[in-house]
Parts: sequence; structure tokens; C-alpha cells
Amino acid sequence: MPDQHTLYLIPTPIARRKQNLVLPQHTLDQVRTLDCFVVEKMQTAQSFLQWINHPVPDYEMTFRVLNKKTPDHEIVSFAQLLRDGDVGLMSEAGAPAVADPGAKLVALAHQQGHPVKPLVGPSSILLALMGSGMNGQSFTFHGYLPIHDSRRKQSILDLEKESASENRTQIFMETPHRNKVLFDQLLTVCRPSTRLCVACNLTADNQMLETRLIHEWKSRPDPDLQKKPALFLLSAR
Repeated sequence: MPDQHTLYLIPTPIARRKQNLVLPQHTLDQVRTLDCFVVEKMQTAQSFLQWINHPVPDYEMTFRVLNKKTPDHEIVSFAQLLRDGDVGLMSEAGAPAVADPGAKLVALAHQQGHPVKPLVGPSSILLALMGSGMNGQSFTFHGYLPIHDSRRKQSILDLEKESASENRTQIFMETPHRNKVLFDQLLTVCRPSTRLCVACNLTADNQMLETRLIHEWKSRPDPDLQKKPALFLLSAR
């Protein structure tokens, strides 16, 4: 069928070391063939393309921004990009369309009959789950917990209760500048025997990935989580 171009889903690492340790060669080769991108943040996307030595200069590429503020009618207009050629979708960091507004473009591509090809690369959610030692057979990613203190407390209690009754790993996140607030509340609200994994700056040189009981976290210095991307995983019994 003519004009059924492909939407490529491009993972991007949180940290970009001089030496690439996270993206396979096939992913890099495919991204270097593209010159049209839908991105969550322009500056981040252009920096990533420079990091992988994309052969086309920025000013010769097509970029469109898709973030949480992008109206639906504008996302619909991106269908024209796919009619014109292949398109790459990039989140600000990690796997596109996972905890990311890019999922709307993926849904549109399916509706329009365009092939969708996820490229191999890092996903902090799966990396954290893999490294947590918690149940990888039954888990739920909840995104952000409520901002309001009392609602967040109740949400934590509910997640802990469900984890204990269903043997389910609960995964969630917070805006980096509020990581400390969430961490402190987890130590206050959760039972001493509940396991908490903190996964911070995954794939970076200074990454942190530790799983401890709540009472063990309380006896240790607080980890430095401020303004760093982090995930929290709970497992209760």
C-alpha cells in the first residue's frame, strides 16, 4: 500500500556517556536514516542526535513537539508527516510512549494503518524492575502519585495493601525536585517489613539501585535524589 510509512519509536538514555553503552548498533543505524522527528523536547532531541553523530544537520531536519500540552487537533495533523515519509518518535528520556504523551501518536499511526516499529534501547521502568529483586511476574506501573499530601499518603497505603494481598510489585515515580518528599513519606507511611527499591539516574555513571526494608532505610543516611530522575518500587508481604 503506498504512503504507509513507518513510525519508529526511539529510546533515548537518561545519561549520555562519551562511549555508548546502552543503544545497539541497529537502533543507531535506523535513527541515522531518519530526518523527521516528533519529540517531547526539542533541545533534548537535537542533543541526542548530535551525540549519535546523525549525518543530517539540525536545520535540514523536520521537528514537531508533542508534550503533555500539545492539543489533540495538533497531534492529528502529525499524520501528514507519516504520509510524507518515515518518522521517529522520541521521549525526553527512556522509552517513547511509556509514561509519555507520545502514545497518542502511536495510536494515531495504528488508526491510519502505518507500521509501528519500537527500536531496542533502555527503559528505566524495566531496568528498575529487573534490578529490584521484586516480583517480575506481577507488577503495575502507576506513573505519578497524587501531589496532595493526604491523598498521596492514602495512595501509598492502598498500594502497599494491594502488594501484600496480590504479591504485586508497585512501581511509581515523582517529579525530580519532589523525590525527597516522596521518599520521606514512604518511610513514614509504610510498614517496617515492606521492601522499597530506589532506582535513580539509571544508565548514568552515578546510578543508584538499592532495595531495602523500610526499617533498614530509616537507619541509613538518606540517598541523594534531588533533581535526579528516580523510580520507586514497593513490595509488601
